[in-house]
Amino acid sequence: MAYNKQIPTNNQDLKIQVMKYAKYWYFFGLALVLGLGGAWLYLQATVSKYKVTSTLLVQDDSKGDGLLKGTAFSDLNMFRTSKTVDDEMEVMRSRDLIYKVLSDLKMNVSYSYKLPLKKQELYGKTLPMEVVVNKLNDNAYKLKLTLKALNENQFILGEKDKMTIYRFGSTITRPQFSIVVTKGPNFEVSDKTVNVGFVNLYGLAQAYSSSGLVILPVIKDANTVVMSVLDAIPQRGVDLLNTLIYRYNMENVSNKNIMALNTIKFIDTKLKMLTSNLSGAEHDVENYKRDNRITELSADAQMNLQSSGSYNEQLSTSEVQLSLIQSIISYLKNADSEFELVPSTLGLKDPTLLSLTEKYNNLQIERQRLLKNSSLSNPLVVNLTDQLTSLKSNLLENLNMIRRGLTLEKNKLNSKSSQFAAKLSSVPVIERGLLERNREQSVKTTLYQYLLQKREETELSLSATIPTSQIIDRPAYDPNPAKPKVQLIYMLGMVAGLCIPFSVIYVKDKMNNKIKDIYDIEYIAMNGKILGELSHKAIGESIVVHKDKSTTISELFRYIRSNLQFMNTSRSNKVLLVTSTTKGEGKTFFSINLGITLSLVEKKVVILEFDLRKPDLLNNMNLKAKVGLSEYLKSESIHFDDILVKAPQSDNLYVIGCGEISDSPSEILMSHKLRILFHELKKRFDYIIVDTSPVGHVADAFTLAEYADSSIYLVRYNYTNKNDLAIFEEICENRRLVNPMIVFNDAKKENRNAYRYGGYAYPA
Repeated sequence: MAYNKQIPTNNQDLKIQVMKYAKYWYFFGLALVLGLGGAWLYLQATVSKYKVTSTLLVQDDSKGDGLLKGTAFSDLNMFRTSKTVDDEMEVMRSRDLIYKVLSDLKMNVSYSYKLPLKKQELYGKTLPMEVVVNKLNDNAYKLKLTLKALNENQFILGEKDKMTIYRFGSTITRPQFSIVVTKGPNFEVSDKTVNVGFVNLYGLAQAYSSSGLVILPVIKDANTVVMSVLDAIPQRGVDLLNTLIYRYNMENVSNKNIMALNTIKFIDTKLKMLTSNLSGAEHDVENYKRDNRITELSADAQMNLQSSGSYNEQLSTSEVQLSLIQSIISYLKNADSEFELVPSTLGLKDPTLLSLTEKYNNLQIERQRLLKNSSLSNPLVVNLTDQLTSLKSNLLENLNMIRRGLTLEKNKLNSKSSQFAAKLSSVPVIERGLLERNREQSVKTTLYQYLLQKREETELSLSATIPTSQIIDRPAYDPNPAKPKVQLIYMLGMVAGLCIPFSVIYVKDKMNNKIKDIYDIEYIAMNGKILGELSHKAIGESIVVHKDKSTTISELFRYIRSNLQFMNTSRSNKVLLVTSTTKGEGKTFFSINLGITLSLVEKKVVILEFDLRKPDLLNNMNLKAKVGLSEYLKSESIHFDDILVKAPQSDNLYVIGCGEISDSPSEILMSHKLRILFHELKKRFDYIIVDTSPVGHVADAFTLAEYADSSIYLVRYNYTNKNDLAIFEEICENRRLVNPMIVFNDAKKENRNAYRYGGYAYPA
């Protein structure tokens, strides 16, 4: 047999879900107010931070020193320091550099006013008093001091519970610190107390280096970077970035000057030695002329000597270059210069040597920069040291190759010089001797002038060194706080105010295993029929149906009465078996009021109290009986009329009580008089309502099922467990009850979405 059921549509299901939450509107309203209030309190208690930014251009200085490119001394190749944006960003955020910046700004002392919900930091021109630190130890960072101006000359220093009066400018010494307190730019005599704390600059520098200072390239492969910092005091952030950029530029200049100074030192050493040699050559010419009384040479000898002198000059230049090569080799092999910059290669034009020298010096500078913040055991330092060792070996090998080439060139020049020397063999010995001395003097003079020129160029380049970074946008801040974001905080407060009650209701709904509405059973009980639904009644109220009184619940009983005639057309509903899963679901209450409802239409009705274990029916109707069903079924001497009791609630209503509670109710129900009882009842009454024990506990209802025309199964909202529905499903599948019908009991406001007169099943 098929049954037609009213299945909720998608729109109905959505409405049900919405109404499940909408009935708690007051909970959502309260949570929303609390969420927005919490957001407001958070904003009041949180210190606002402003974003300070600056844009910096890191210039590519791979071919010269900025503005010095293309000048006469740019061929020295001593400033070729290839830079990348990634390297320079690491330099800018280095702890050592940031520590120097923090020291310059005197950020080892913090000042603040205490407000009701937060503190107000003070800095710069807002300081009423300033603390000058002479000495601090590690214990000083844990101290909290207070300052309060007493008058124009005195102030009060608070240390824990101790208050001391001092004069401005006096030295205050404690085991943890030594300080001097002076008047600040915003000094005034007031009741305001300034809270003072000492800051560990090493820890603060680490915090800025790791996350506080953000440095990012504007776009990929560009030399422009953006520096930003968050600070509660915008001017402090501006000062920090300005000082950081200044310090960074000064260190760049200092690093480049180291290389130039090293080259000047090397040239000075060569000039000192060459000056002595040149002075000796000049005295030798002077003495030779004086001794031999020579004024000028013959024309032929002069031409030959000029040609010979040209080759000899080249020979001297070659010897000078060999000397320079040897000097550089000795410099590199010297243990004291292992980690020093290689001097400029001066006149040597070998491109491989220039490239190796440039790379070697760059690695030396990078190693020195890393050692400012790292130890010798740092993997990066060890790696650079290994590279320098390998590169030095390559340099020495290259220098040896150049030396061999210069040696061959020198041998060729010696050969040419010998040819002209043979031509001069006919020149008088005195004239030849003079010319040779002049030639030696000329060579040494030329070399001296060359070195002197290079020294002047190096000094000029040293004085003209400029920073290799340029400020595009000076540090500035956005007047709107970057943290906390007001709109976001209020939005989160609103979301929390909505999500928390939603989550509570959702979790409560999921954790609640009780039947809440009709849809919890409608699709499971496919073989059952819904007889009706009852609303909530007052506690202690057993009888709700009265002849001359109409209420919601009494009308619902009348509706159930009208439905009974449609539930089983194949047979009469004369015997109605009332049961449930467990005690407390309203079987007895339903039996009493259904009996009264049926009796009001001039039908004779009898209610049987067949709950032989915990009977409540007579007590709820304020009736008493000396004997009942237990005595009738056990004794042959007790007759039907002896157990029948007239109910005062209706003229057509009778009740048969349980009688004495027996120890073996199951055996009593096996009595042969049970069939006689129902036979007699059917002759005398129009309706027989059997109030039985719950089927979830005992099997009494199944024993009585053969005498019933229909079975009414009570399900109570927010009481019956969903898992217990399996019992009813098993009953329907195995047809253990006759014509099972469901009545939903105790519908409250929260079940009102399911409370309706529709949804009843009819035979197909």
